[in-house]
Amino acid sequence: MREEEWILTTEDESGVRRVRAHEYARDGGICRFTAGGASYTVERGAVLRVECEGELSYALEFDLLRATAAELATPYGSLPVEVRTHALSFAEEGGFEAEYTLYFGGEPSRRKIAYAPARAGGRHKKRNESAPAEAGADKEGI
Repeated sequence: MREEEWILTTEDESGVRRVRAHEYARDGGICRFTAGGASYTVERGAVLRVECEGELSYALEFDLLRATAAELATPYGSLPVEVRTHALSFAEEGGFEAEYTLYFGGEPSRRKIAYAPARAGGRHKKRNESAPAEAGADKEGI
């Protein structure tokens, strides 16, 4: 595998964070990298699965057809969350972008996560754009 620098971008109500990622393994639809002191495993298939191991650990599944449950593990305990995906796209070079709402105890937090080559300025070049989630997916509460 050719070494290439990537950018992991996350966005929520508090702002945008961009960190350089070091990709160290890619096998078919599975990619592993480190960024911001954490290790990530990304699985691309019918849904996008992003696992993170670090001070904050989680395994989130992004599925346009249904809400998914997850748990955020922190040094202080775990929090159950629900993920509702609004948009999901993949790029030929292996990048991805997901727009979603994370629900903590019923409270919504609109977010975005993207992974793209640094040579592209960390911008995700979309290969296939998904349709927005069905009507009602944006409604508040669980």
